[in-house]
Amino acid sequence: MMPPRKRRQSCLTRVVLALLVASMAFSLPVRACTIFVLTDAERSLFFNNEDWKNPVTRLWFIPAGDGYFGCAYLGFDDGWAQGGVNTAGLAYDWVASGKKDKTTQWFASPERLTVRGNPTQRMLETCATVEEAIAFYGRHHEQGFATARILLADKTGASAIIRAERGKLVIERETRSRGFGYGGKTLEKLLARQPTPTVEGGAKILQACVQEGYAATKYANIFDLRTGDILMLPAPITDIPVKLHLATELEKGAHYYDLPKLREQVNQPPVPLLNNLKRFCLDEFTPAIRPDAAVLERIDRLMRGAETGTSRGEDYTTELWSKLAGAQSEIRNDLRRFGNYRQAQLVEHQSQQASSGQRAILDFEKTRVLQVFTFDEQGKVASMQTEALEWKPGMEPYGD
Repeated sequence: MMPPRKRRQSCLTRVVLALLVASMAFSLPVRACTIFVLTDAERSLFFNNEDWKNPVTRLWFIPAGDGYFGCAYLGFDDGWAQGGVNTAGLAYDWVASGKKDKTTQWFASPERLTVRGNPTQRMLETCATVEEAIAFYGRHHEQGFATARILLADKTGASAIIRAERGKLVIERETRSRGFGYGGKTLEKLLARQPTPTVEGGAKILQACVQEGYAATKYANIFDLRTGDILMLPAPITDIPVKLHLATELEKGAHYYDLPKLREQVNQPPVPLLNNLKRFCLDEFTPAIRPDAAVLERIDRLMRGAETGTSRGEDYTTELWSKLAGAQSEIRNDLRRFGNYRQAQLVEHQSQQASSGQRAILDFEKTRVLQVFTFDEQGKVASMQTEALEWKPGMEPYGD
């Protein structure tokens, strides 16, 4: 589990943008997950327990495109993948400490390029092997190394743990079974027995490393890097997995599953991706042909008020204002993490996808946010819904 935004999570609508911030943007995890690889000459299996407080977990699939592999991603309702696997047989996941220290000292460098969106998703969609992934991180900045370590593995059985130390990346290569994380002591004892790489054996290890309490395990996943099989164990973690196949799922097109409902949803028609799960979804929106200047002025006033803690009750319906009036200080503090608000642009979907309100892309110093505003007959805001958020290159949610 990578440093999610506060942990990257809560609930995707506290009714306003602040909700977005609390839920999609920033929560650093305080406790680690457990990840490991079991491998021999015939098998390469990747295992993960995802530990965190947010119960809204998802599995989503993005087919291959021009210059990128088809991938399956796992994570929460913020759309920022915590782990994943691609059609080349490369997989990853993170274990986070939740804090920075003097030893880590990780920061952006002019020598490394910044990328759009989640750097590790960009890695997975363009790299086929562990060595290619290592080279990717040598060329591109990933702020996650300031608070977390990543485990990479490919279908050959090769793996690498990458972490930061005193401003440099430390790479630990291996071709044997290994792992680390919350269940480290238990995992060390079980791996010392040199278990045969099997799904059943690995699932028992996952169960032995389950975390309870505040940051309880929310799902476990198993990737067979040679066959493309994906086995999911939604909480509570049992020994009866839901089995999917990467290539088969990708043939269905881009879609997702709510992990708590996975056992029933796998037998239903695929659900199209939500905007925040898509690859660069903001590209699907174009400037409105005839933008309403009055609406833009209203949105600007709303955002300036939220940013400075001076929102006005007369701009909102009575019901909505009752939920926001006492939270202005919290909203202001949360929005600071996006950087200064700059402007709004009314947009339309390329396919003329219907919307019950006015869609706008809100431009902040560090992010762009796709937001829907619904106004009543008096022009007061009745609701606000965040559909997606994209961090600008080099401006990851868990960065400074």
